[in-house]
Amino acid sequence: MTASLLVLTAALLSWKTDIEAKGGTRLLVAEVQHQAERNEFTLPAETPGRELFAEYLRQDQFMRQFSLMYAVMIHHKSPAGNAYLVLLNGAKRSDWEAHQEALLAHEFGHAWLKSEGYPAPVLINNQWACVGIHAGDITQHVLIRAELDRRAIDHRTFWFRGMDLAATHLETAPPPPESDRCARVRQAAQLVDVRLGVKPGEWAGQGRYEAAVRRSMPEIESTVAAIVSYVQSHDMADRAQHRAALQFVFEKLKDLGYQRTNEYRVCATLELCSHLV
Repeated sequence: MTASLLVLTAALLSWKTDIEAKGGTRLLVAEVQHQAERNEFTLPAETPGRELFAEYLRQDQFMRQFSLMYAVMIHHKSPAGNAYLVLLNGAKRSDWEAHQEALLAHEFGHAWLKSEGYPAPVLINNQWACVGIHAGDITQHVLIRAELDRRAIDHRTFWFRGMDLAATHLETAPPPPESDRCARVRQAAQLVDVRLGVKPGEWAGQGRYEAAVRRSMPEIESTVAAIVSYVQSHDMADRAQHRAALQFVFEKLKDLGYQRTNEYRVCATLELCSHLV
């Protein structure tokens, strides 16, 4: 398995050209390959811009989040180079291989928004990296979904397949431990995406998925409802409103991570914790 297997379709090549022309920033793509025996992530030697990608593979907090993702886009700025870096998780290749265009198009969307001047959180390499990552995702995914539809790139087949798998996992796995606060942040962001992006009747598995979320993590509901209401009432295409939404979402996800939501307050003051199991 080598970097040469990441072949861009005509639609992706056209979009890549547009993104690079807009701001003069390179868009680089790499599959981060995974050695299961050693649980080690590596980059092929022939990866263009390898030294830029490698910087992130050395960050423990980043890799902890990346190992849970299919892919991620990073706007890299340093004296060594300025680039949009798209990293694909080779450990999950069997899940995304048949949907490579959809996966790459989604990450190209994040680079496109950066090239268009939309704000994004600064990635801080600490235990709260997940808050910034998912706050940015929530606000940007609204615009990315619309752009992928406009470019006639099928992204929903892969998305709904992934959500069906997520429902199965939620139905069979125990709730995350209280110490894993990023799990709740991640799940809240996923549910927000579903409620903002799925049209009525479009995905047959939505009811099953939402029921599984309620069983596994009922404590995220007020956070999700507040974020969905805010985003729906603001124009994410307006850069000032987009920035305000990003700040709002960040604070809501941070409160969830720090257990400062209404559900946790009720639990602490009235000892009504039976619904949080």
